[in-house]
Amino acid sequence: MASQISGLMSLLKEDQWRNEVGFTPEVKKTLATVLNPASQDDSIVSELNKWLQVHQPCLFGRVAAKKGLISYCLLKESDLLGPDEAMERKIQKSRRAWKKMAFDGIASGFITVLLSERLVNAVPDQTVKEIALRICSLYLHEQIEPDGVYTDRIKLEQPGSRRTTWEWLAGVNYFSSQGDKRWWQDHRFPAGIAFSVNSVGHMVKSGKLANAMRDLEEVMGTASDEFQIPKIDSLEKALELAMRTIALASEGPSGKATRLIPLPPNSRDLPKCPVQLPTILADKNYCEYIGRYHTDVTVPSEYFHPDIKRPENLPRHRLDFTYLFDQSLDNFDFNRMGEGEIIRATAKLATANEALESYRYAKRLRGVETEVEIDESLGNSDIQS
Repeated sequence: MASQISGLMSLLKEDQWRNEVGFTPEVKKTLATVLNPASQDDSIVSELNKWLQVHQPCLFGRVAAKKGLISYCLLKESDLLGPDEAMERKIQKSRRAWKKMAFDGIASGFITVLLSERLVNAVPDQTVKEIALRICSLYLHEQIEPDGVYTDRIKLEQPGSRRTTWEWLAGVNYFSSQGDKRWWQDHRFPAGIAFSVNSVGHMVKSGKLANAMRDLEEVMGTASDEFQIPKIDSLEKALELAMRTIALASEGPSGKATRLIPLPPNSRDLPKCPVQLPTILADKNYCEYIGRYHTDVTVPSEYFHPDIKRPENLPRHRLDFTYLFDQSLDNFDFNRMGEGEIIRATAKLATANEALESYRYAKRLRGVETEVEIDESLGNSDIQS
């Protein structure tokens, strides 16, 4: 395997526009810590979690950062200049550690972070895109193409004699400090590149499990005072948070990149809303929203241009909320995400491309859940360190 990333790093071009305008104060402050060679990994993770809790528009990300539900893989400049094989081993070691934590309900999200000052200050171009595609390929162990939807898988075990296990597909998304002050700034992150993967379904189910375990420990007199009940323990709560996330999109140079839309005149034709929405959301469409970028695409080509404002020729997307609640017959992913399908054999989930063809909305890929027996669901790669 050739050291492709090292060669690409030498081709990076400095962003002259960034030299003139700089970063927003919150990004600049965090970058000063995470790019400092003297900073220890623990302090870097702490700073990234602090940033996410305040400045990440996604409320699921904020909750996960606050509750310590995110696991990290930190790739520093020395890693990026070394052989690709070494980077792949480091990423996969962190990925396995995260999956073990997810299996126990400890972490629902995983972020691979590239801590490189050269990347931070580079103009977003084809070279940066090639680095992003390469890193994502080393992570997912498959060829990654621009503008596709790619997913990882995580599992959660229910303690007990049956050792029932659920599995979800979890979307993988690109973030970068280069988005700061650009039209796609909702995907900014205080690092050269970051790939974030999370599962709302896993977060909900692990929240329910944590609550149940807390009740059991109280009955048995073994409860810990340090226990914190997760806030997201139902899909109804998740729907409201998803809508609030879209409403919280930042005002970038071209306005908000995502927005809620009003309920249609014939809203009675929509699936029933499963929750009493607050006043600020009550007149909004709880099935769809509008995106100036596709929120599920893993590596969007449109991010790798120096444009500050959004080009007028880019398409808009109608995007989906119904993966969280629609129980209609054709929404198979909700059945596996909500109540779950109890089976005795390994669940065979579709590949990303097959799933895109078979599901009505790509967003639903984030919530595929199945219930399987533990002995049949874990391979060696999932249980070895």
